[in-house]
Amino acid sequence: MKTMVLLGSGALATLMLSGCASQPPAMQAFSTQTDGRSMQYACGNGEKVEMQFYPEQGRSVMRRSGWTVELPKQAAETGYAFSNGPTTVLGKGNELTIQIGHLAPIWCRSNRPMMVAGVQ
Repeated sequence: MKTMVLLGSGALATLMLSGCASQPPAMQAFSTQTDGRSMQYACGNGEKVEMQFYPEQGRSVMRRSGWTVELPKQAAETGYAFSNGPTTVLGKGNELTIQIGHLAPIWCRSNRPMMVAGVQ
């Protein structure tokens, strides 16, 4: 019985360590420089998000957890809003909130001020 418990806990430890070694790239810090249209955000849930803004085309692109989502610009009283229906990004300055369906909102902040012309 003791042998089985030791083997089980050893297998569990190996599985847990292998999971840490294969962390998705989106969860790691951004290492590349962005152009003037891109903003990188650190989120309250530990994720990293990149937004690319195309104000002249009325859209943005969000990169999050290995997914890329195009979001058309929406009317906003203050700040900016982009939404494709299920995914909505609301922001002002260097902060934004990501809302996906009925899930809890994800709050994110950039370490630099918003510098994209046409996006407030």
